[in-house]
Amino acid sequence: MTRSEARIAQWLILNETGLAVETGASIAAKTGVSEITVSRFLRRIGFRGIAELKAEIGSPAASLHIHAADRYMRLLEGELGTLLRRDADAILGLGAQIGRPEWAEAIGALFRADEVFVTGFQTVRGLAEDFARRLSIVRGSVRFMAAHDGGLVEWVPSDRRAQEKRALILVDMVPYAREAEVVVRTARRLGIEVVVITDELNTWARAHTPYVFHAATKVGAFLESTGPLATLLNLVTHAVAAEDPDKARRRVGDWPSVLRELGLY
Repeated sequence: MTRSEARIAQWLILNETGLAVETGASIAAKTGVSEITVSRFLRRIGFRGIAELKAEIGSPAASLHIHAADRYMRLLEGELGTLLRRDADAILGLGAQIGRPEWAEAIGALFRADEVFVTGFQTVRGLAEDFARRLSIVRGSVRFMAAHDGGLVEWVPSDRRAQEKRALILVDMVPYAREAEVVVRTARRLGIEVVVITDELNTWARAHTPYVFHAATKVGAFLESTGPLATLLNLVTHAVAAEDPDKARRRVGDWPSVLRELGLY
C-alpha cells in the first residue's frame, strides 16, 4: 500500500464499530487524505463505495470473524481490560474538573499571560515537557523550566518586563517532589498565576492557588496511570487555543515556513 492507503486501512480497522455513521468525506477528513483517495482505496480492495463496505461488514459472512466490539468485550474480561476500563472511567471523570468555574478562570489566565512557564518533576517531567511543546504550538512564549537546572533565574524581576503577566503550570503526582510546593509558593510571591495539574490525593496545592485540577491516577496497575493526566493537559491546550481559535490557527499555519529549512520532515 501507499502511505495514504495504509493510513486509511489502519483507520478503518481501528474504527470498524463506528463506520455506520461515517462517509467518504468524513473518513478523508479524519485520515488527512483526499476524498478521491478514499474512493480509490475502496475500489482497490473490492468495494464500489463506503455503502458497499458497510453492507459487507454487516453481512452474515462477516459475522464469522471476530467483530471489533467482541474483541473489545473479550479484552475487558481480562486484567488488562479491567485496567483499560478504570483508565477510561478516570478520563470521563475529568468532566467534573473542567465543569468547575475555576477551569474557565484558569484557562483565561493562561491565555492572557504574556509568558507561560511549565514545570514537572521526576516521573512526570517528560509529560510536562511534552505539554510545554504542544502548548507552544497554539500560543507563543511558553517554555519548560526546571528549578534544579536554572535555579528559577527565569523569574528574576526585570524592569523591562515588569508589567507583563506571567503564569506557571505545575504538573506533579505522588510521591510529590520536594521542590513542588516551594516553586508554587515562590511563584505566588512574585505575582505569577499558578495552575496545578495533579492527582487525586494532592491536598497541599489548594492552599496556594484555586486553580488545582485533579486526575485519578490509581487504577490498580503496578504504577500510577499518567493517561488521565495527559488527557487533562491536552484539554488545557485545546481550551487555551479555543480562546482565540483564529489566532491559534494563524500560528499553526505560520509554523511550517519557520520549520522548513531544518529539513526534518
